[in-house]
Amino acid sequence: MLAIYFAVGVLAADCGSEAAATNCDGANCEAVGSTKVCIQCTAGNVPINGICKPKGDPTVSTAGCTKGSDPLDGNSKTCGKCEGDTYFLYKGGCYSTSDATGKILCATATSGACTQGAEGYFAIPEASSTGESVVKCDDSATGIQISTGTYKGVADCAVCTAPRKGTSSGDQQIAICNKCTGDKIVKTADGATSCIDESACNNGFFVETTANGSTSSKVCTACTDDNCDVCAAFGAKKCSKCKTSGEKIYLQKEADSQTGTCIEKASCTGTNYIDEAAKACNTCASAGTTDCTTCEKGADGAVVCKTCGSQKKIRPDKKGCIDACPPDVSTEKNGVCECVEGYAPSADGSSCTSSSANRSALSTGAIAGISVAAVVVVGGLVGFLCWWFICRGKA
Repeated sequence: MLAIYFAVGVLAADCGSEAAATNCDGANCEAVGSTKVCIQCTAGNVPINGICKPKGDPTVSTAGCTKGSDPLDGNSKTCGKCEGDTYFLYKGGCYSTSDATGKILCATATSGACTQGAEGYFAIPEASSTGESVVKCDDSATGIQISTGTYKGVADCAVCTAPRKGTSSGDQQIAICNKCTGDKIVKTADGATSCIDESACNNGFFVETTANGSTSSKVCTACTDDNCDVCAAFGAKKCSKCKTSGEKIYLQKEADSQTGTCIEKASCTGTNYIDEAAKACNTCASAGTTDCTTCEKGADGAVVCKTCGSQKKIRPDKKGCIDACPPDVSTEKNGVCECVEGYAPSADGSSCTSSSANRSALSTGAIAGISVAAVVVVGGLVGFLCWWFICRGKA
């Protein structure tokens, strides 16, 4: 027990001019709410509701303060047990749930132990009158050690629920935080809670706003989908980005949605294809292909049909399926219609058109322009020659 008091003493402070300063052993006060209480008195005095009282004072007897199994003596500075009705032990002092200071710590006490902590504190499950029985929700450093374990709070926690009862002194029993101080929010991960900044709610977690009557609060909740890094909301198929580690690193979106599920590469089958750059399993249709039973993304980045169903063939532009390859202008190779030499896929991709015809069409326009230019040039040349010979002849 003394080891606990010395550990707590690190947090103790000067009592100032408050009532707790009287007969307090040095700077051994700490705050309970806005009130300072003494946690260790001078010899022959003990803390009752935070104020040092002589061991023979009636309030000491009412509180049932003893050293534990022995009565107080002239060297006593703290209580080791509180057996008085409504009293409980807290950091070496006896406090009553009927007292203003005691009410800050505990709502209900029975047989010398707190059984229901006040807001901001929790009662140690099945604690005895010979040990500490109430812990502050934000006491994550020291806590209280008893035979069933060490009971601690959560850093920056304002309201909490008591953990389950431990089974041995080596157990670490941490409270469940329900509300944090300031702007921090509660994060729940692997059954444990912590208080974090809202900006730190990521890597598989998202900020969820919960309504409670006319008020609302925010909590950091784990994404439901396995291996999800960023999700939009709670529930399945709400992931918008998968983690880069593990096997399920590809995002398969739901139809008409920007969210989906993280899957393995082998699970991206059927009318879907793997986009390695985007780490996504996309539908063939989303890449502009039609009627393909399977598709793939090539090295050039273009998505093309890989197979067609119902004995159909992959059309010349490889973006869809047709019943048969266009005769005379294409040949079939392994179910793919390929344009013969001198032909290229048509504008709609379902047939092949002559490459030379296209060039001829262009040449016709070019020839027309050249012809006009030639006429102009020839006419000019003839005129010049006529002028030259006629004028020179007269000369």
